[in-house]
Amino acid sequence: MKKVLLGTTALVSAGLVAQQAQAADPIELNVGGYQNWAVWYGDNDSNAATASLPAQPGFNRYDNRIVFDGEIQFKGKTVLDNGLEVGVRFELEGETQGDQQDETYVYLEGSFGTFRVGNDDPVSYSMSTAAPYLNYLFAANSPTVFTNGLSQFFSATGRTAAGAGYATFATFPGMTGDDAQLMYFTPVFNGFQFGVSYAPSQGEARSGGGYFLGTRTASTGTAPALAEEWSIAGRYDGEVGDLGVTVALGYDQAVGRTVNSTAQAADHEAYNAGLVLYYGNWGFGGSYLNVSNMRGFQGTDQWAMDLGIAYWSDGAWSMGAYWLHAETDFAPGVLGVAAGPIAGAGNGVTDKFDAYRVQAQYDMGPGIAVTGTVGFDQFNDGAASQEYDSYFAGAGIMVSF
Repeated sequence: MKKVLLGTTALVSAGLVAQQAQAADPIELNVGGYQNWAVWYGDNDSNAATASLPAQPGFNRYDNRIVFDGEIQFKGKTVLDNGLEVGVRFELEGETQGDQQDETYVYLEGSFGTFRVGNDDPVSYSMSTAAPYLNYLFAANSPTVFTNGLSQFFSATGRTAAGAGYATFATFPGMTGDDAQLMYFTPVFNGFQFGVSYAPSQGEARSGGGYFLGTRTASTGTAPALAEEWSIAGRYDGEVGDLGVTVALGYDQAVGRTVNSTAQAADHEAYNAGLVLYYGNWGFGGSYLNVSNMRGFQGTDQWAMDLGIAYWSDGAWSMGAYWLHAETDFAPGVLGVAAGPIAGAGNGVTDKFDAYRVQAQYDMGPGIAVTGTVGFDQFNDGAASQEYDSYFAGAGIMVSF
């Protein structure tokens, strides 16, 4: 009987503990997001192809366009009785597209720091910094939004840092993007924070994506696959006297594997750094990225940098000027295509890209701003030994909620 009573007491106690553990409020989602709309005009070199030269960027293309970028974001959190914060985040794209859901993750946060699991960027990307852009709608250094005629040319030829659909030479690192990752961020100590992340493969975790273990090599073809990406990063946000300081450093490595390929696979490695200084209403700084064996192709390397200065008035106006430069050295036998570099005929070549921007922004109200820009881009095609120019101007509206 004593054993039975002890067992009953243990069950009751366990039930009370369970009830206490569940005493915290359940997670309730808050809805937010943004919509960005822009219209722009571009004046590009537009000669047709010849027997020895490819068509220029503006050939057979319109000189104006309306572009959109937007998301609906769902975020929620609760704090358990033991002080542990548990939260979730979903980002739903504003228009139907292949990657309908963007960042999606769950996190646990406490005095030990933050653990996060889900589809997200590597820490070398999420903790990075760059020149003090007013916004990224027309920024030269942007991993996604890139509005000018030369970007269309890059998308068609694929001679870009990020491959199809990402016509840019951004200084932001990371080759897996919003893929399934394990992440850890330390607490912030006197402005310093560090992070580490690991992604088993290039691919988001999806409920309908199957549950088989991923293959270690790429499917039959000529392009390497990247997997097992490790990323580490550190960042400081603070003040030194009257000077505001942001410093970021990061390292990213992914294993390159391939089968039946004429290109030699190698580990993709990237180092990135950024420094931004703030004094009064002014901000000045830049960033740098160095990539070895880009996308797993041995001997194909890239580096990029940006510099910028910005001024925020005491009212609603702000202005900025920026420059970005990037160079890509393709190894012999490796040329660019829409899916990134693949094996092909040809000698080693170097592509060079420069982008110049002058931006202005006016804040109309909370979460509502209009922006405008003028820009000049220049691309030096190492394979064709040709230089292409693009002049453009654009205006847009940004609404966040």
